[in-house]
Amino acid sequence: MWVSQVIRPTKIILIAIAVYAAFTMLWSENIWHSLFQYYYLVSFMILFYLVISTMATEEIHRKMIWCLLFSCLVQALLSYVFRFTGSFVEKADIGDIRFALHVLGGMMNSDGSPVQAHGLQDGHVTSMWMNILMGVATGLFLTEKKVGRRIFLALCFVIGLSVLIGTESRGGAVAFVAMVMFFLFFYHRTSKYLIRSIIIFFAAFLVFYVVEQRIFSTLAGKEEAIMRLLMIGQKSLETGDVLDPGLSALEGVGPGRMTIWGNGFSGLSQNWLGIGIGNYKYLYAIPHAHSVLFSFLFDLGPIGLILFVSLFYHIIKYYLKVIKLQDTYLQIMSLCLMSAFTAVMFHGCFDFDYTYAIYWLFWGYVFSTLILVNKRAG
Repeated sequence: MWVSQVIRPTKIILIAIAVYAAFTMLWSENIWHSLFQYYYLVSFMILFYLVISTMATEEIHRKMIWCLLFSCLVQALLSYVFRFTGSFVEKADIGDIRFALHVLGGMMNSDGSPVQAHGLQDGHVTSMWMNILMGVATGLFLTEKKVGRRIFLALCFVIGLSVLIGTESRGGAVAFVAMVMFFLFFYHRTSKYLIRSIIIFFAAFLVFYVVEQRIFSTLAGKEEAIMRLLMIGQKSLETGDVLDPGLSALEGVGPGRMTIWGNGFSGLSQNWLGIGIGNYKYLYAIPHAHSVLFSFLFDLGPIGLILFVSLFYHIIKYYLKVIKLQDTYLQIMSLCLMSAFTAVMFHGCFDFDYTYAIYWLFWGYVFSTLILVNKRAG
């Protein structure tokens, strides 16, 4: 009964988003494009609801968490395989919608910079998968008693970190730092020695980053590797542009985030109800809004954004109730998943949009975990 009372308002919010998104199709510039984007949104909201409805017991939770772990691990292992293969691109167009399978293989570009590691998607999405992998692996490691499994989970974390570094994704790397900071601050065993823990973490992360780049540059036959993250950091210092340093000086690349967001606010100023579901990407011919929050705001206006943010009000509310409880499997998993949630949401502020299934899937895992741990805590 308690669980159904918690899920019911969530269901109402999801239905409200679906209804309002359908309403915005009344002023769509391309109804077929809007319908396709609407299908994406509704499908992923159903996925979110199915997860929170299915994960009803701790036993089911354990099985689904391990399933998530292995799904992320497959992505990580594929990225290693693709480093030793050539690139593969397959495209298909249906109307003005393009479907593409793009596997970027190899280790080094001709200029000595590393090829960003990919799983079955680009390096930025792969980096988000890796942050989830490390968050889940940490939670299972802290709750697992069998030595063999703990060794396997530690290896999963190392693999996840290795692939994350290989993606050379700024968003992924900074999101990883945010995840670790959240964990160190709230985990009772590290919060007592917070400054020491932070120093050790940054030192270990820097060493791991440099060593991995050296290893792959050696395998690729390069005497010296150009480290993309360090190169971007240097450009940020030179230009003062943190979001897209040096982008304006490059040819053949798309607009930077400030331009993309500026177009979105310009369109929104003409209709505060929202540009319309899918219309933002269609009108400005961009792959996504480079922000999950802004993608809701631009397409569905302030009303859609408020409905979307209200979903996370429940997540934060239920976590605050159990934030100091770190004894049982569910309590520790709630800490680790919320740490990964911090990474996912931080990354989502500067990349992607609401039509990425990984977001809705993981949000379902986090919400389900918090529902279960609150139910146990009474």
